[in-house]
Amino acid sequence: MKLLTVLMLIALPLACFAGSGCTLLEEALNDTVSNDLSIELHLRKYHEFLHGKDDERAVTELKQCFLEQDSETVDNVHVMLQTIYQSIWCSHS
Repeated sequence: MKLLTVLMLIALPLACFAGSGCTLLEEALNDTVSNDLSIELHLRKYHEFLHGKDDERAVTELKQCFLEQDSETVDNVHVMLQTIYQSIWCSHS
C-alpha cells in the first residue's frame, strides 16, 4: 500500500505539468488524506472517476490507509503535498 501511495504522489508533478488540472487532483488528494471524510463519502464524491469494483477497492484501501495514520503522519503528507504543489512543475500549469 505504501508503494501505491508513493507512486501516486510521484506522478503528481507530471500530471500538473501536463495541465491535467491540479485543482481537482489537489482536492482529491486532500480528501484522500483527510480524516474528515469517510470512505463512503469519498467513494460517492469521486464515483464518476471509478470504473468498476477494482477501482473502488483500490480507493477504499488507500483511504483506509490514511484513516489509520496518526495526525503527525497526516500532517507530514500535507507538507509533502504542498511542497509538490509549489514545485516548478505545478507552478507552470
